[in-house]
Amino acid sequence: MFENRDDISNSGFYQENEYRISDDFTGHSEIAARGYCRLFKAQRQGQWFVLKSLKPEYTADPVFQGLFAKEYGLMMQLNHPNIARIYGMEQDAVAGKCIVMEYVDGRTLEAFVAENPSQSVRKAVAQQLLDALGYCHGKQIIHRDLKPSNVLVTYNGNAVKLIDFGLSDSDSYAVLKGRAYTEAYAAPEQLEGADVDCRTDLYAFGLLLRTLFPNRYGRVARKCLQPRKDKRYNSTAEVAEAMRMSDLRRKRIPWFAASMLAIIALLATFPFLGKFLDGTGQTRTETPPTADTVYQVLTYKDTRPESQIKSENRALNRPISIITGKADTAAITARQQRADSILNARKQEEVLAQEALDNAIYHFKFTIDSMFKPVDQYLKSEDVKTSNILRDLLSIAEYKARIRECQVRGQLPKSKRNSFYYYANDRIKAKKKTYTQDYPAIPFSTNEQQVSDPVYRAIWEQSMQYQEEKRQLRDEWERMMQAVSAGKDVTPK
Repeated sequence: MFENRDDISNSGFYQENEYRISDDFTGHSEIAARGYCRLFKAQRQGQWFVLKSLKPEYTADPVFQGLFAKEYGLMMQLNHPNIARIYGMEQDAVAGKCIVMEYVDGRTLEAFVAENPSQSVRKAVAQQLLDALGYCHGKQIIHRDLKPSNVLVTYNGNAVKLIDFGLSDSDSYAVLKGRAYTEAYAAPEQLEGADVDCRTDLYAFGLLLRTLFPNRYGRVARKCLQPRKDKRYNSTAEVAEAMRMSDLRRKRIPWFAASMLAIIALLATFPFLGKFLDGTGQTRTETPPTADTVYQVLTYKDTRPESQIKSENRALNRPISIITGKADTAAITARQQRADSILNARKQEEVLAQEALDNAIYHFKFTIDSMFKPVDQYLKSEDVKTSNILRDLLSIAEYKARIRECQVRGQLPKSKRNSFYYYANDRIKAKKKTYTQDYPAIPFSTNEQQVSDPVYRAIWEQSMQYQEEKRQLRDEWERMMQAVSAGKDVTPK
């Protein structure tokens, strides 16, 4: 009998014990990670996940156990399309106790920018990042470690995924409130150990905005990067609105320039309209100049004797027009373009000058701390404390800081040098005031008993060395002050 191979009525069904997808994670591969956690990429039921667990050396430490539990508690509150999703905490054969997270098939923000995406795509990425931050802030969660490596952009669709909440904080947690940041993207209040809020994340966003748009949104980024929190934007909504207004102004510039050119061209014709009108306001019969030509007209009456005029040419006895100059609309347009170019160049110079000042101020704070480090070490040492040594060390630190101020100021644009000088001077004075310890002073009029005392002699000799170093630094500072005032190069060798 003919067998019908298309008949599938007897094909049957898979039994439960014939086909089953394992609930265990398989195909583990470790992902390079810094900090106290390690990451694994693993598969379950045909889908990829990221498993995050403590590194072996931290698994028994209660502090890191608390940080790990805190990260899990914070991330469980978050459900946003631009934040990497968390599914729960499980026990895995390879990773151990781990947080199961969404696997993002993407690249870091830095790698994304290196691909030179369009302005519209960059803008969409910035907006998504603002949305994610605004969502976190709405739940009173501060990321505290916003940087390019913690912002992923998917290959498919360029969607933003904010990751790594290991250093995040929330008002709902009263424990584990220590400092947490990456120094290059940390706000001043983080470096100083002061309280942080949503404006701390906005500071880091300002740096990311410069990464995304090196030549755009400069005003927005500068406000995000203000050293004082109260000078920054108060929310992601304010940042988004500032970016929208910046785009609006950018669109209006071409129309404004075109309008100004039209007005200039119209004004250029006003002095000559009267030439073609008589006293009654009626148009004269003379042919007006063409639309693309501007005439400068001078009139005069021949004053020679009338007889001479008649004998030569009676036609000279009337006003005559002398064309002394000519310019067309192309020349007007060219002049306006040159003026716009000069204005734009000046604006760009101002932007770069302000950025140079901001960077100088940002880095000078750390310079101050390094200069005064010997003072801190002296106060923490077991040496006999005297006000002489303390004053010497403070003077040495101050002169070193002032020399550094001269070096930085000499490299800044001239328009920003005074601003940096006043900032650095105030910063140095404030730093010196923090050292208020009162120690006894040693007399410098020595006698035999004092000289024979080994403790006194060691202090006296040390003070003499410090005073000599102080004199050398003072001379160097005065030389640099004169060089900066004279506009000479004071670049450190």
